Amino acid sequence: MEELKILILDDEKDYREGIEEYLSNQGFTVFKAAKPSDGLNILKNITCDIVVLDVKLPEMNGIQVLKRIKQLYPLIEVIMITGHGDMDSVIESLRSGASDFFTKPFRLVDLKRAIERTRRFIDLQNRVNDLQDRHNHLVSSILEREGDVIIGNSAAINKIFELMEKVAKTDDTSVLITGDCGTGKELVARGIHALSSRKREPFFDVNCGSIPDNLFESEFFGHNKGAFTGAIRNKPGFLETSGKGTLFLDEVCEMPKHMQTKLLRVLEGKTFRRVGSNHEIAFRARVISATNKNIENAVKNNELREDLLFRLNTFHIHLPTLKERKEDIPLLIDHFMRISIAKFGKTYCRKVDPAVYDALLEYEFTGNVRELEHMIEEALIMCDESVLRIEHFKNLKVTQKKVKFDSLNLNQLVIKEKEMIRQALNQAKKNKTKAAQLLNISRSALNRKLSKYHIE
Repeated sequence: MEELKILILDDEKDYREGIEEYLSNQGFTVFKAAKPSDGLNILKNITCDIVVLDVKLPEMNGIQVLKRIKQLYPLIEVIMITGHGDMDSVIESLRSGASDFFTKPFRLVDLKRAIERTRRFIDLQNRVNDLQDRHNHLVSSILEREGDVIIGNSAAINKIFELMEKVAKTDDTSVLITGDCGTGKELVARGIHALSSRKREPFFDVNCGSIPDNLFESEFFGHNKGAFTGAIRNKPGFLETSGKGTLFLDEVCEMPKHMQTKLLRVLEGKTFRRVGSNHEIAFRARVISATNKNIENAVKNNELREDLLFRLNTFHIHLPTLKERKEDIPLLIDHFMRISIAKFGKTYCRKVDPAVYDALLEYEFTGNVRELEHMIEEALIMCDESVLRIEHFKNLKVTQKKVKFDSLNLNQLVIKEKEMIRQALNQAKKNKTKAAQLLNISRSALNRKLSKYHIE
């Protein structure tokens, strides 16, 4: 990306000019302002990438300026700088959209590192946006019809898109989709249906593992009134209800063997009868089936008839695990964030800490895309700030190297605040009034914190 443009908004001249000189020497384009009105005027005329913002300012405080910036220019990242010992303002700034924060005094090299971290975040966001823009007409067609689609732009997923598009044109070809749990088998089936000439006909999905054995025949073939005890009216089955559309048989290996035999006859003869009827009904739907089992082992273990497999497996699509398409994880994170934000109304949480991307790229997903979706949803429920961070994930386990957060989490903030209070008390020789002055907070605020943290 182009060189970053940075605005320094600090009323202390020494800090403002010192930061400007240092960052300019590092190759950044730097602008500076002492008052919020001047800073906002600069942003109105110049597109900046990052604002380094002091909390204590004339005209309005830094938190108010931060909120104004995020409202007017949501793509600008803000790094907060404060000389205050009150961590409440730091927490509020993080929740209001700040990317990072520093407490005066600080080392300029640390500020540069924070800016570089923010640069990486901006680069990552730009790459995610590029990937979204590159979704072609295939994805658009599926979204238009089904409202959801398998997400990704990796070579593995682009190959799946290509196979979907090819088999969709054949119309009558039976398709078998294999892959681990959570890889998106139903989404691929719906995508094939949406791209085919049958797209305006029903897509009828059946989970073969959820139907009791004694109900299979009636559910699949339907029944006439009086066919058995309890058959009080005529009822069409799955084969009839799917019409000229697509019949999706999920977990097909869970189908009882006697039903596999009867399904085979339907696929061979293209007709069936309701239970209790002699009337032949034409079967006109396309069959797409799916399983998470190894199909060769399923045949060997007598779970799936080999002759039925030949009928179902005219065209085979095997879905990769999330581990085999890790480059899609950032795009998936962004996709599930949008869904969860809309679901829970958490419109204030718009960003993901770069450390989260790093941790999830290293995570061993056993549940694949579905597990990632649930993790993002659960983390967003726990998030009450503008940035989704590692601490919002309950089961995200990373190495110590990966746990090096880009911003302090709330537990670390508490530890830092305790240390600052103890240092101030020691410097003031236990005089609480002087300690409060050193921390730039009121005596009553200090007393509350001493009580809260049990510091004597």
